[in-house]
Amino acid sequence: MKAIIGAVVIGLCGLGHAADSWEDFDPPPDSEFDWIQLDSGEWLKGDLKVMYDQSLEFDSDKMELLDFDFEDVIRLRTRNVQRVLVQKTRGEAKIFTGQLELEHDRIFLHNDGESVDFPREEIVAIAQRAEHERNKWSGSLSIGVNMRGGNSETMDANVSANLKRQTALTRYNLDYLANYSGTRNEETANNQRLSMDANVFLSSRVYWRIVEAEFYRDKFSNIDQQYSVHTGVGYYLFHNPKLEWSVGAGAGYQRTEYISVEAGGDEASESPYFEAGTMFDYELNSNIDYLLDYSCRVLNESNGTYTHHLVTTLSMDLIGDDLDLDVSLVWDRVEEPTADSSGRTPEQDDYQLIFSLAYDF
Repeated sequence: MKAIIGAVVIGLCGLGHAADSWEDFDPPPDSEFDWIQLDSGEWLKGDLKVMYDQSLEFDSDKMELLDFDFEDVIRLRTRNVQRVLVQKTRGEAKIFTGQLELEHDRIFLHNDGESVDFPREEIVAIAQRAEHERNKWSGSLSIGVNMRGGNSETMDANVSANLKRQTALTRYNLDYLANYSGTRNEETANNQRLSMDANVFLSSRVYWRIVEAEFYRDKFSNIDQQYSVHTGVGYYLFHNPKLEWSVGAGAGYQRTEYISVEAGGDEASESPYFEAGTMFDYELNSNIDYLLDYSCRVLNESNGTYTHHLVTTLSMDLIGDDLDLDVSLVWDRVEEPTADSSGRTPEQDDYQLIFSLAYDF
């Protein structure tokens, strides 16, 4: 797609004059490539995809998709008109458009002969105005399988996937998680969770979760089908290249259909609910990330009174930024589970420890 150029590392002994030349280098007029310069002095040309969460995605033909901390990019010039979300101090967020230039601490936008500029700390997100739809999407697929034969034939399998579409002002997520465990004659785990959400940023820290919908099924928790939908708001406590930490709350509606119930019991139940949660993402180093996603719901008694869902993951790069080894712990708790037709009440807590390979795209 695009080509990339390496540059000379500044500061090598005896190369002071060359370093000065690179410091003074200005990319020639270019209608085919975007250009960025890193704080190491290196120049790259390719395609700016998006800047979001203080992470800049840059695509090249030779090195493919690269992620940089926005603070490590000291100069930037785009060939196309960009949409830039700006959060002014004590003001509301606003979208500006234009060809973009970054010069250390200031962003310049040029549009129809007019220019505006902002301090870079006011920039929340950047996306191409006329970019291809494909460039707005990213995602990951994670698969783990453990099989044993001989005296004990067992199989454990899990699949998780994430699909995300983001622009300067909006973000859409789709998440899927499924687990299966069993022997030749008996299942021991079988559950699925599918969720989606749509968000609009009201400022650099505040977002409105317009809608979040979820489908959940767990045979061994006596849940045949569970649907929920809610809306809420979120706030970033920290929002920088190393640490993202947000909290949120909202209200919604849940319907649960059971596999079986005791005589005289309801085969389905419904409840409004209040939900609160937090998302924590910390970059331990350049190769290891730690993530935590937790939510709690308060419902009526027939829907469990309190439910908890937690996923915590240690993600380690194996091959570049594309292939990772993920170690995840998943915890689900229902305070008051519903007994099945035999009178058996499911355990309150379910735990899963998952080892998987994840591919990012």
